[in-house]
Amino acid sequence: MIKPEQCERLTRKARKTLEEEYGLGAVADLVLDAGRWGIRLDISTTDEYRRTGNSRVGGDPDLPEGLDWPLTEDGVPMTFLAQLNMVDLSPYTPNDGRGTLPERGMLYFFIGRVNAAYPIEHRVIYEPSTLNLVKREPDGVTALGGEPTVAHAVTILPNLEVPTYAYIDVAALNEMYDASTTVAEDGGSIEGNLFDRYLEFESDWNHPSPLNWGGMFGYPERQQPDAEHQALSYIELGEEYNGSEHECMKKLTAHYGGDEELVWEELSDTLLLLKIDTHDAIGFQWLNRGELQFFIRGADLEAEQFDHTCCSIYSN
Repeated sequence: MIKPEQCERLTRKARKTLEEEYGLGAVADLVLDAGRWGIRLDISTTDEYRRTGNSRVGGDPDLPEGLDWPLTEDGVPMTFLAQLNMVDLSPYTPNDGRGTLPERGMLYFFIGRVNAAYPIEHRVIYEPSTLNLVKREPDGVTALGGEPTVAHAVTILPNLEVPTYAYIDVAALNEMYDASTTVAEDGGSIEGNLFDRYLEFESDWNHPSPLNWGGMFGYPERQQPDAEHQALSYIELGEEYNGSEHECMKKLTAHYGGDEELVWEELSDTLLLLKIDTHDAIGFQWLNRGELQFFIRGADLEAEQFDHTCCSIYSN
């Protein structure tokens, strides 16, 4: 779990950045209160497969001998994305009740073909033990095709992720601070629309390094704040989301026995298990430099039911 002193240090840094670099001190409380604690995933060195069981992104996985390579419905080997060792992640799991991961074991992520259609065929596999793992290669070309991805070791860091474009409360921002020009501490002016400056901060803060390839339990990239509606509709109803939050709410409310309050609780507890960015060094390309997103219900995560997940893609 993230240590309190790590939380305090990241919070102080975010507040200082908002105030001094972006002139957004007046809305710092709003932004930080909406922040989500999670896990930042960076690439480290290229993985030469000198050991098994380490956290890895790209390349080939280390699998138990008795585990079959996941296949698509058409019988094509799925493409391996990442393996995350829970021992590596456990020191950085959120301390705000979002995202309780197993303390040990390995979490594997595979996908089938990627296109604009939704949902994306995928598998998330949890193996409780990391003993007796063997590096495995797929039997033939995998679903994504193209050049093989490049294996990298993973650096894992605690993360405070601020709301993305679709999830920041713009009305509240403007209520707290409706001026488009402020005066900096040195007497100079900080030009620019408030929302534009916030988006610049969000981009720089949430994506601080070209080494960053993904994250867990933060905010998804979207045009509308409906990623959780899409995910819960698929996980609970087995239906594709048609873009209408209203229709989705009606169906989910009926599913939960007419209890709309319970639906909102379930939506708030639908978690971004993993997001994977387009990343040239690894070889990940999600349509137009988009983001691959895996969601899970909090109750399923706690029960270690990783077969109840949703995978979608966001791309401009």
